[in-house]
Amino acid sequence: MKTRLTKSEMEIMEVLWDEGKALTTSEIIQRSKEKEKEWKDSSVHLLIKSLMNKDVIKVEGFKKTTKNYARTFIPVKNREEFLVGQIIDKKTTLAARKRIYSYLIEKESNLEMIEFIQKLLEERKEEIKVKQK
Repeated sequence: MKTRLTKSEMEIMEVLWDEGKALTTSEIIQRSKEKEKEWKDSSVHLLIKSLMNKDVIKVEGFKKTTKNYARTFIPVKNREEFLVGQIIDKKTTLAARKRIYSYLIEKESNLEMIEFIQKLLEERKEEIKVKQK
């Protein structure tokens, strides 16, 4: 299902995806500063809450900070799964999927990548044939 994220929510997701591990709110703020984005604690807390309500991130665990424990957060899906889910879901028609795949393949100009896609398609075709037997 398609999940609409605000620009700010997407920026938080980019931090989590780029880091590749669970982060506390403080760590998210710190990583954002490294990307030249200044977030206030209250803003990040609101964004985290919104992302959790949208089931895009979840609490992974807890991490000891100076005197307390802080929750750590991770994305529910990796970047690629999330982005594909934004353009293809159960409601996407066969015709629309054909246009999307055609467009993606048309935009690819690297021969190695085209051969890789072809190999993936051949493997997938074989998997489907086996399942249909």
